[in-house]
Amino acid sequence: MRHRKLKKGMVGIEAAIVLIAFVIVAAALAFVVLNMGFFTTQKSKEAIGSGLEEASSALEVDGSVVGKSNTTALVAVAIPLKTATGKGPIDLTKTIVKIRTSDKVIILNNIDRILSTSNPNKDPFTALGTKAAAFIEYQGDGDNLIEVNEKWVLAINLTNSNVLGDGLKPYNVLMVEIKPPTGAPLTVERTVPPNLSDQVILLES
Repeated sequence: MRHRKLKKGMVGIEAAIVLIAFVIVAAALAFVVLNMGFFTTQKSKEAIGSGLEEASSALEVDGSVVGKSNTTALVAVAIPLKTATGKGPIDLTKTIVKIRTSDKVIILNNIDRILSTSNPNKDPFTALGTKAAAFIEYQGDGDNLIEVNEKWVLAINLTNSNVLGDGLKPYNVLMVEIKPPTGAPLTVERTVPPNLSDQVILLES
């Protein structure tokens, strides 16, 4: 009788050990599943954030786009720029500018930067001179980054041989695409007005 009770006790202990082992294995699997779920959620969040970052432009037009005329053609254009709300600094040394007309596509990189320390109160066309294009700083800290509250202008010489080599006549369409290293490009499209009698003209969208 005592032998039978001892045998029942041993069976009970073995069952308890097996049950504990199942609980430990289940807990470990649950931890792995939860951990993988958190990891997947984090990666999904990062992918969504990255997608939104790439889908929205990091640059905005900060005011009126103006052009320079020789009374018969548009010979230069100046586009004021700022960072979009919530965006970080933009490295101008890695920013590419694409210029499109009805019959030409020009890509400019390694664009000159004219800093405020060397450009005190000059209009963008005077500061640009004979260069093909330049990012001109009017308010900033003297580096090559467009940051919050800084004022920059992209000036393009349309008559430079590396751009169009000639100006744009009235009713021609000019499209300028500014592509920073991150984020979607900023596209600025303007039509040359019919009246080019003024030296400096406002280019309306």
